[in-house]
Amino acid sequence: MRNFPPLLCYALGTLPVFRREPPTSIRFFCHHTLKMHTMNRVLLSTAFLLLIGFSCKNSDTANADLFKRQTSSVVVRMEGEADRLNPYLTTTNYGSMVVDNLFMHLLTFNPVTLSLEPDLAVSRPVVRDISAGPFAGGVAYDFEILKEAVWDNGTPVTGYDYLFSVKAALNPLVQAAPLRAYLADLADVQVDAANPKKFTVSLYEKTFLGEETAGGLLAVLPEFRYDPAGLLRKTPLADLLDPTIAEKRAATDASLKEFADAFNSDAFSRDPKKIGGCGPYELLQWVTDQQIVLRKKADWWGEKVLKARPSLAVYPDSLIFRPIPNPATALAALRNEEIDVMGNIPAEDFQQLKADAAFNARYALGTVHSMAYYYIGVNSRDPLLQDKRVRQALSRVIDAAEIVEEVFQGFGKRIAAPVPPSAAYYPSNTEPLTVDLEAAKKLLAEAGWKDSDNNGVLDKVLEGKRSDLQLKYLLNASSEQSRTIGLLIQSNARKVGIDIVLDAKEPTSILEQLSQRNFQLISAGKTQTPLWNPMQNWHTEGDNRFGFGDTQTDALIEDILKTMDENARNEKMKKLLARIREEQVEILLFSPEDRIAIHQRFDAKMTPFSPGFTPNQFKLKK
Repeated sequence: MRNFPPLLCYALGTLPVFRREPPTSIRFFCHHTLKMHTMNRVLLSTAFLLLIGFSCKNSDTANADLFKRQTSSVVVRMEGEADRLNPYLTTTNYGSMVVDNLFMHLLTFNPVTLSLEPDLAVSRPVVRDISAGPFAGGVAYDFEILKEAVWDNGTPVTGYDYLFSVKAALNPLVQAAPLRAYLADLADVQVDAANPKKFTVSLYEKTFLGEETAGGLLAVLPEFRYDPAGLLRKTPLADLLDPTIAEKRAATDASLKEFADAFNSDAFSRDPKKIGGCGPYELLQWVTDQQIVLRKKADWWGEKVLKARPSLAVYPDSLIFRPIPNPATALAALRNEEIDVMGNIPAEDFQQLKADAAFNARYALGTVHSMAYYYIGVNSRDPLLQDKRVRQALSRVIDAAEIVEEVFQGFGKRIAAPVPPSAAYYPSNTEPLTVDLEAAKKLLAEAGWKDSDNNGVLDKVLEGKRSDLQLKYLLNASSEQSRTIGLLIQSNARKVGIDIVLDAKEPTSILEQLSQRNFQLISAGKTQTPLWNPMQNWHTEGDNRFGFGDTQTDALIEDILKTMDENARNEKMKKLLARIREEQVEILLFSPEDRIAIHQRFDAKMTPFSPGFTPNQFKLKK
């Protein structure tokens, strides 16, 4: 079960790369949950190349006595603590990693084929063009939820729950602004009064992402649990769909505020008694900085439809997520069989583990190219970085090839654009930028930077004050890799007169400063989805962290979404990617090849979707 809300972001070196899984497809390594349709043909063959069998069958059952743990429970190492377990509010891979086992979507992306497929829905929706009425020119998607789908109290999952979920996300006082950006095209939701399992989602515009928006964006929430007083029933959906009216209501409507205060609270993000969806697991325990425990529901409804919907099968009795930020501590726990699966294993350690016969008798090791990428984020809103020539110079200072080879032992692939290399719109004729200190010096000189006081640091008069070209670089304090990268960048930058100051902070602090746009340079990464939607990260009205874009790029993004012809859309995407490359607000490093260890007592597979594995699919060997 993998959905993708907005894209997730994260601090480089923090975690393997994960989720969409917006909501998805909406979070921060700061990096969201999603799947796919139009691009199926392009990505399908690549998907099978990327999805490496990882069945752990190189150890026979005679080795069972070597194992310290025999249960079907899966202990997962996380590189950081989850922020919250509210599917609309979590902004980290860690939160998403847990949430995906608690909630479900109408549609989801298959981790093997990368295609959009039904999850809660009986099938993919019936799609109808709207030719008359207030939504003429738009598209209607007719859904039906599986009749067996019920909440934990036994009541059916219905279209009214979906309607409630939409209202919850649209409430301006709910802290889900990135998610709301994806709902801008929503026109209406109508539930069939005769059969509330059936409902229609209407969108104003016909876009290639419409089906995903209607069915793959929102986790469906139980109204009885998240709004027991029916507060949102008092507000018509139409009022929340109009941003102006919604803001006015939010300022005066006590019901909207009361709901948002509760929904945003720690209770609905941490309390097992408050959190829950129609997914296969329930939250049993959350002990901060120690573990999050999920227990498989004894009477989960999905067990009744496995013959028709085998994708709903889950195997472990429980999932235990343990945050272990320090790689050395995590490796010690792995060797001692205290954890069952670990991704993002440091490259040098991974090579050593491959040569350890005793370890390989207990764990299977594998690699997979992740649908994610690492980059250096550049805040173009900062006065020192507003000139794109400064950002371009920085891109020629950073030796990404050296970082891949020296820091990650070659476990990565250089990329020329922030989209999956397998996509048809990837600029295959464009080479990744390489280090060129002379080019960097020339760009800085053209931008008016010079060392007027001969202190080795370039300076310039900005707003009437002489300023040194000194930039603070936020990096992950928990990752030695992140620090090493920072030192390499710092060393090269000094050669061209840029003073890089390393500022190491914990991932949660990095995410906070990122969300507040309170940074100059930041070590980061993003997950990717099968269908690239540039609206969230690259439109000026989206969750645009780095200040990219103008009226021209906004218009191009809006045009891309409305272009149904795949070939024409691909050409427009390439045009946008060229502009993104020119502006250099994301200095691309590489797409990581994730390094994973999974305990030999399980049959399991790896997937290009972050974090590279799906723990609820780990099947205990007989």
